[in-house]
Amino acid sequence: MLEAWEMIRHVAEVLGMIFLPILGWMLLTLTQHSKKIILLEERVNETISKKLSSLEESFEKLDNKVDVNHDLINKIGSNLDRMEIILDDKYHKLDTILEQVKNLSKK
Repeated sequence: MLEAWEMIRHVAEVLGMIFLPILGWMLLTLTQHSKKIILLEERVNETISKKLSSLEESFEKLDNKVDVNHDLINKIGSNLDRMEIILDDKYHKLDTILEQVKNLSKK
């Protein structure tokens, strides 16, 4: 019975000598890869945030341009309405003058 326990102990020591360094190496490699993945994730997040901020700036500029164009279109529309009113007044005055000339020519 003692020989069986000694045999198990020797097998465990041999397995320990083989597998413990392998396990340590695997844990070290895993830790190093985890650090690299974290650094890569930070770089990716930084790049994404830079691109998003530049997109936001572009959209703000575009929004401002749209607002300016909208204001210009409204001003042009109001100017056209005023011009139409002025032209209608001019045509009405010309019609009145023509009627007066016709009336004078009949007399």
